[in-house]
Amino acid sequence: MSEDRAMESFETLLVDHAMAYTNDAAARPIDALGVARTAMAARGVTTWSVRPPGAGLLGRRFAVVVWALAAAAVVVAGVVGSGLQRRPIETPSGPIVEILRHAWQRPLPVTGPDPIWATAYLNLTATDLGVGPEPDAGASRSAIGAGGLDTLIITATAATAGCTSGDVGSYRWTMEGKGTFLTLTAINPDACSTREKALAGPWVRADLPVVPGFDVPLTPGTHETATFNPFGDLAGSGRLSYTVPAGWKVKEDAPTVFVLHHEAAPDSFIVLFTGPRMAAELADGTVCGPGKDAPGIGSTVADIVAAIKTRPGVVSTNAETVSIGGYSGQMLDLQLAPSWTGGCRAPEGSIVEVPIVRQGGTDLGPTVGVAPNHPLRLYLLDLTEGRTLAVAVFGPEAVDPSRFDDQVAQVSPVVESLEFRASTP
Repeated sequence: MSEDRAMESFETLLVDHAMAYTNDAAARPIDALGVARTAMAARGVTTWSVRPPGAGLLGRRFAVVVWALAAAAVVVAGVVGSGLQRRPIETPSGPIVEILRHAWQRPLPVTGPDPIWATAYLNLTATDLGVGPEPDAGASRSAIGAGGLDTLIITATAATAGCTSGDVGSYRWTMEGKGTFLTLTAINPDACSTREKALAGPWVRADLPVVPGFDVPLTPGTHETATFNPFGDLAGSGRLSYTVPAGWKVKEDAPTVFVLHHEAAPDSFIVLFTGPRMAAELADGTVCGPGKDAPGIGSTVADIVAAIKTRPGVVSTNAETVSIGGYSGQMLDLQLAPSWTGGCRAPEGSIVEVPIVRQGGTDLGPTVGVAPNHPLRLYLLDLTEGRTLAVAVFGPEAVDPSRFDDQVAQVSPVVESLEFRASTP
């Protein structure tokens, strides 16, 4: 930013920014629906079910949407820093901002007349830009710098394909999806049209943590969730680490739900979800399905444990105090009362089920409960500041409750290995 620019009055800057933003918006309005569709095309919806009847996850199969991009709302990172009279910016004022310094990729195959490549990869550092048809392979490189709050100045060098050294282009950038979706727009025609054709348009982050492939065995050792945030802060960076022996797979890694599956005997699931609430009782004989939060029951560990102890049809051990990853909580082993005939019915038949705890405020989250010969171990952890985490351990196959201790004994080391990384500012 020049010295004269820094000395302009606040009113002048405000008018400048407002004019620049509204002019550009009129010329190219943001299509939020289009952004969302692009994000959805980049990564689909994963649904899964652990039923047969009576499994620990009750009712209909629940769907968890896994987004590589969170593009529900558009976040414009900055406003234009041009003067009242539009002046081309040709001299960068410094390195580009850190939020841009990543590897990027075209979110969809490139279409249209005469595309340069079928797809493209972009790598941005503080002062260097590389773009090409493959990551770091034969990339065309240019010098890059910031020209304003949301402006990039790109200068061709001897390593810039199809350009004359010194060709300058000015581009505006916008960021969406919490820093995962970037759009570059040429402010004026780039002096190098080949470069403009390669750069202008949408990009998505290509260096995000990779979610282990679903149904792909994890290597024994310690892993970290790529999306799941145990603290329930969707905008935060909190993560969960866990240690597994051979035989475990990630079944789901979503912002508020994480599922591990051990297929070899004993076939077991560990389901973690944020914001647990006591599930409302369903009328006897109704088909188990999406439920509601039980009214009048609080969200603390103590509130939920007290409600579980009085839930009709459920036999519970005494709550045992536990500490996992430095956070305290309560653990209970739950089973269906042997003489109980009430509760809801499984969609596949007449098997009695009793919902116990669900993810509050959503019809898509998990509900865990008990059924004949389908006991449940439930951990409720207090993550402080009003945040509670549920950890449910169960098997999809029927098991005599007297043998359930042996099953959870093989799963418990994984639960006990959980470590929590809080969100950073």
